[in-house]
Amino acid sequence: MSKHSMTSCVPAALLISLLTAAHPAAWAVDGVVLIDQNKVLAGGVTPGDAPGFPVTLTQPGSYRLSSNLTVPNAATTAVQIAPDVSGVTIDLNGFAILGPTVCGNFPVVCSPTGPGRGIETAVGVSGFVEQRGVTVRNGSIIGMGRYGVLLGGSGGLIEGVTATNNGVDGIFASQSVVMNNRTMKNGNSGITASNSVITHNLVSQNGSIGIRTNDSLVTQNVVIANGSYGAAGGASLTTGNQFSSNNGGSTNPQVLGVGASGTNGCDSTLCP
Repeated sequence: MSKHSMTSCVPAALLISLLTAAHPAAWAVDGVVLIDQNKVLAGGVTPGDAPGFPVTLTQPGSYRLSSNLTVPNAATTAVQIAPDVSGVTIDLNGFAILGPTVCGNFPVVCSPTGPGRGIETAVGVSGFVEQRGVTVRNGSIIGMGRYGVLLGGSGGLIEGVTATNNGVDGIFASQSVVMNNRTMKNGNSGITASNSVITHNLVSQNGSIGIRTNDSLVTQNVVIANGSYGAAGGASLTTGNQFSSNNGGSTNPQVLGVGASGTNGCDSTLCP
């Protein structure tokens, strides 16, 4: 019997089942798993992922949004990376993760708020976040109850993300590179990070400190009109940043508690 005739004898439903078993991520393209709203609601994006939010990523690999994801309330997290899962790349692909929180007025007030995150690394049984090498890039996270991106562990990268109208911080990270992002109108800080490099970000109109850091390098950022200081924290180095109209609209923005190199701009002059 020819190869063609053997294949034609296999019922279509059985053939589809066999192909799916051989390729668990049936909607993957070039090894990248695509995620949209319908797949989230159906579950099974990775093994053990229950229907609905959060999408739980239990395997390393590359994931890409193919539609916006909309969570139902401020208490809901959109995407969660399971404990001890490293080597995850999430490409928002120009799409947005959307929640119901809206932040307005100045100083910024956000409502409704809750524990929901846009993308988070989950805490393991030891009480620590142990993921390594997690990347989030190229899209928007808007209106989450608490954080836009919460990235623990080490070796992370957050790049090309717009985080706005989130109830607490736009971006919260440790031991990561945070670059080329826009964080605006979040309830607390635009960026909070420790042991990190924070560079080439626009941080504007957040409710409290624009960039809150510890043991980090803060360089080449534009920090405008935040409710408290442009940057604050401990044992960090700032260089080549531009601070303007921070501290509740003050014309004399301050860099507090940060080892400034003398090359930061405060409005039209060098910072003290």
